[in-house]
Amino acid sequence: MSTVPITTDTLPSNVPKLDIKGANWAIFSLRFQIAVEAKELWKQFDGTTPRPVGVASTAPDGTVTISPPDPDALAQWLKSEGLAKHLLTQHIPDSTVLRIWNLTNVAAMWMEIMHEYTEKGAYVQTDVGNGL
Repeated sequence: MSTVPITTDTLPSNVPKLDIKGANWAIFSLRFQIAVEAKELWKQFDGTTPRPVGVASTAPDGTVTISPPDPDALAQWLKSEGLAKHLLTQHIPDSTVLRIWNLTNVAAMWMEIMHEYTEKGAYVQTDVGNGL
């Protein structure tokens, strides 16, 4: 019996490319979230999987030391973060990619995109409702 490999570095074809004006924001964000959840990466986007950090400990003399994060946990987080960034940038406009690229992580990138395109989508719906 053969198995079909699951491709984890692409999104399914039913996830549309986000329109630069935000006209398809509602369906894009819904299908994008469903696809990313299926890949078990949504926690990168909603911020519930933060970057692993070291543990602070205080010595009897008051000196605080911070141990490095667990290397395996950090490696897994970095791998998930890289894949999440890859998936995100596949379906958003190039101008949006360039604007968010300097943000610290995928959760911050997604938050910025949500703010921008929720506003754009509402504007487009208002224009359509007014017959413009």
